[in-house]
Amino acid sequence: MDGVLHALSRLFRKPENGTAFIGRRGEDAAARYLKRRGLRILDRNVRLSRGEIDLVCEPDDGSMLILVEVKAREVKRGFDAPFAPAEEAVDREKRERLVELALELKRRHRRLDRPVRIDVVGVDLFAPGTWRERVKLRYFEGEVKI
Repeated sequence: MDGVLHALSRLFRKPENGTAFIGRRGEDAAARYLKRRGLRILDRNVRLSRGEIDLVCEPDDGSMLILVEVKAREVKRGFDAPFAPAEEAVDREKRERLVELALELKRRHRRLDRPVRIDVVGVDLFAPGTWRERVKLRYFEGEVKI
């Protein structure tokens, strides 16, 4: 009976949308992509005093810490629609803030005292949250090294 009630509540609830939903869908897509590339996801949405780190990863050998900034945008028309790529939102100021977050994370967690690389993932979502959802992802490895 609980399964039926759960299915009905999912069917009739208000659909999610907005920037939080788009961001979460983008982070999910980025995490799946990074796992396929052989990275281990250590944590997601790490909140620190100066901001948040979207994904914290490491390679299988554990040689470095990889902090990933995910920028996701909903594309309302087809692939050819003109729009600014999501990753362009990671400007110089955002990169500086990511470096500050990386240093704060290393100070708080001594076991994470190893080289850090900051990567950026740009995600375009087409028809997010529907059965027609498509994802176009761009991965920029090593945007900043600490």
